[in-house]
Amino acid sequence: METTHGAGRIGDGHEEAHGHTEAEPHHKVPYYAIFGLLVVLTIVTVGVALLDIHNELVKVLLALTIASIKASAVALFFMHLKFEGKLIYLILIVPLLLCILLCCALIPDIVYGTPFNGPTPLPGVSGH
Repeated sequence: METTHGAGRIGDGHEEAHGHTEAEPHHKVPYYAIFGLLVVLTIVTVGVALLDIHNELVKVLLALTIASIKASAVALFFMHLKFEGKLIYLILIVPLLLCILLCCALIPDIVYGTPFNGPTPLPGVSGH
């Protein structure tokens, strides 16, 4: 006959004590390499701004692409999203989609500007 209580066995109806968690394996994160990548990409962003590109849209798209890479590196490694489960990505995607939707909702105001919204009156000047 077994004399142990079986608190450590799985599937026998016994649970672990509340507040007790198993230690997760520590992930080796190359913090200095990521920091170096962020510094290099910041220098590249400044270099793109100083380039003699006449098309401002190209400059902005390059800067936003570099910023997206930097934000992804920070989120993946410094915020440890790379080591999380799939649920955390769902939690990330919902606000991201809402942000994109709200930004796209502003496009008509940005594109059409004053004619779309009507003229703005000068302060202190009456309309008569």
